[in-house]
Amino acid sequence: MTKKPSPDIRMIARLIPPSGNLVQGQSEVPLHPNLASSLNDVVAEGLNHYSFFEGVAPLRTVVAQKIARFNNIEVDPERKPYEILITPGATGALVSIAHTYLKGSTTILFEPYYPYHKKIIETCGGAVEIVPLHGEDLALDVDDLRARCRVGKEKGDLKSILLCTPTNPTGKVFSQAELEAIADCCKEFDLLCISDEVYEHFVISEGDHISIGSLPDMHSRTITCNSFSKSWAISGWRLGYVYGAGELVGPLHAAGNIFYVCTPTPQQHALSRVLMSDENYYHELRRNYSSKRSILASSLGEAGFEIYASKSTFYMWAKIPNRFATAEELNNFLIEKAQVAGVPGNAFSDSSEGEKYMRFCFAREDEMLQRAASSIAEALRK
Repeated sequence: MTKKPSPDIRMIARLIPPSGNLVQGQSEVPLHPNLASSLNDVVAEGLNHYSFFEGVAPLRTVVAQKIARFNNIEVDPERKPYEILITPGATGALVSIAHTYLKGSTTILFEPYYPYHKKIIETCGGAVEIVPLHGEDLALDVDDLRARCRVGKEKGDLKSILLCTPTNPTGKVFSQAELEAIADCCKEFDLLCISDEVYEHFVISEGDHISIGSLPDMHSRTITCNSFSKSWAISGWRLGYVYGAGELVGPLHAAGNIFYVCTPTPQQHALSRVLMSDENYYHELRRNYSSKRSILASSLGEAGFEIYASKSTFYMWAKIPNRFATAEELNNFLIEKAQVAGVPGNAFSDSSEGEKYMRFCFAREDEMLQRAASSIAEALRK
């Protein structure tokens, strides 16, 4: 039986005006004025040429400070083999990882999953093993994970676990107990852990996010990917980074250099000058996005959605009202009646369970978000 094609996120975004775009996972709030000013200064200074793939020294230095502060992990920006690389978004890091480590092997993903994780692995000749999260709480079945790891190692093709926390699309934040269970599997079955932590600052409180690489005996087997696209509202700048033990991260330089040459140089310099300049920046980010979440949750709840109670604040994962058979049917209704859209859940799932859910991105200016949320509620009242 042929699998039903997954919804195309970018195609959905083309079907509605910007005022109704709760589709794309990017922050559309205004650029921080200090960052805008910094970029103007950098361009005027002539810092507009190639840089080396590892990234410019000023940004590598402040990113290392950020990692120590927020992830409880020490990396040396001057050490070789490299412990930190600046990459063209987290995607650039993941592509480099896939082509360095994952060709011809199998990687475990947790479902619902971010589609690019699966596509990047498959594009480089790897395969994925989908491990579903269960129930309304999206809980990890540790026994199931361990059993799949055992089978994969016996077959000889299982190489890694790719973890995303907080998660795209659901916003799930893996608990310390769940992270420790995943870490135990990595150690027991000698697996590489790839941790995507792009949404680390979009949590209710700072302590909600734990980096798996900070757990005992995990630094030597964890590669962590991150990005400034979401937290600094600069998705078009293509600024990300990857870090971990030099023995793991250093080899990524070869593939990254071939595919990308360098990450945009002026943007690197601009961000380096503001990244750690305001100690309250991420506190304010969490506060603002908690407010945005409340705006959308109120309207969707009124309209009959069941909201997943995540500890993060960038995406909303919601079970659709019973009157609609599938999320695609509902999304088409919203496009026609409200000029608003989200993403049907089967874009993030191999199982039919995703057809009952939708992902909405609420990283928008409050006024736009309020209008879109009201339009959804009004359309569903009719």
